[in-house]
Amino acid sequence: MTGRIIIHAGFAKCGSASIRTALFQNFRKLQKHNVFIFDKDLRIARTAAGLIGTPIWCLEEARKHSENLTRRLSAAIAPLLKRMGHHLAILSAENLANPGMADLFAGLDTQCDVSVIFYLRPQLQWIPSAWKQWGLKTGASLSDFVAQCVDTRTPAFKRDIERWKSTLPAANIHVRFLIPELLAGGNPAHDFFNLLGLSEKEYEFESEARNPSLDVSVLHVLSKNPHLFSDVHDNSLTLALTRALSKKFRSTNIQMLSAEQEARIEECFREENRWLLNTYCSDADVDGVYCMHFMPSKADARYSDMTESELIYRCLGIILESIASSGGQSDRGKNKIRSVIPFQSKKSSDTLR
Repeated sequence: MTGRIIIHAGFAKCGSASIRTALFQNFRKLQKHNVFIFDKDLRIARTAAGLIGTPIWCLEEARKHSENLTRRLSAAIAPLLKRMGHHLAILSAENLANPGMADLFAGLDTQCDVSVIFYLRPQLQWIPSAWKQWGLKTGASLSDFVAQCVDTRTPAFKRDIERWKSTLPAANIHVRFLIPELLAGGNPAHDFFNLLGLSEKEYEFESEARNPSLDVSVLHVLSKNPHLFSDVHDNSLTLALTRALSKKFRSTNIQMLSAEQEARIEECFREENRWLLNTYCSDADVDGVYCMHFMPSKADARYSDMTESELIYRCLGIILESIASSGGQSDRGKNKIRSVIPFQSKKSSDTLR
C-alpha cells in the first residue's frame, strides 16, 4: 500500500487561486481517482464545500506555536491507506513558502512519499502584483514598494525553496515558472494536474484569470486612500470594484514599472534567477527564457509616465461610465457601484483644482 502527499507550497501571487479553484471544481472526479485534498483544518475534505477557505490561518497558528504537523497529516491519511491503499493527498496553501513553514513538516518525508511543488513568477511581474495586493493598501507608492523589495531582496524564491530542500531532503522538489511556454497547457492549473499524473482532458478548468487586475488609474486612486482598507488582507473594496467595473477595465494594464525600476530589479535578482532556471529548467532554452521574461522590456506606455491629473480623470471617467452602464440595474445595484467609488485624498483633490 502506498500513499503520496503533495504539498503545493505557493508562492503567493503565483497562480495559487487558479489551482485551488480547479481542485474545487473537480473535487468529485478527483475523489473517484483516489485524489484527496486537505481542508482548512488540515483534515481530508469529504465534500467540495469543505474546500471553502484555505489552510492558511491554521498553518499560521501552527507556525506561531512551533507545532510539528507530521503526525497530524499522517493520521489524516491513515484511513485512506487502510481503505484503498494507493492514493494521493494534496495540501495547498500559498503561505507554505513563508519562512518557518517547512519546519512544521520535518520528518514527513521519512514516513511517506512527499512532493513539494512551487510556482513562481519573474520578479518584474511579481512585484507590481504584490503591490496591487498588499502595498497600495498601506498607502505605499509603487516606487517605494519597488525600492523596499530590492532592498530586502523580496521575493526570496531561492532561499525559501532551499529551506524546504534541507528540511525534507527525501522529498521530490518541483519548481515551476509562471511562463506559458514552460507550463503544460500554458497555465498553472493544467500544469499542476499534469505534474500529478492526471490527464488534463478529464477535468474542467476556468478560462479566465482568478485575480483580474483593476485599471491602473483605479489602483492609483486606491493607493492614495489607505483608510478605505482595514488591513492588507481586506479585499472587500477591490472585490466590489471588480464586480462593478466592466470587463475592459479589468484587463491587462499598461506597463506598471518604469524602465529604471525594471533595470534595478533585473540586476538585483539576476544571479538567483539564473540559478533557478539552470537548476529547474535545464531542458529549456534558459538564455532565451531569461531574455524574454526576466530582462527589461520596451513599452509604449508606462504608469510612471502618467501624470496625477491623467490618472485621477481616467479613474473618474471609469467610475462614471460604470454608473451609467448600470442603468438597467435595481437601485440597490446602483448604490452598490456608487458605494465603492474611492474618495480622493486631499492631495489628489488639490490636483483637480
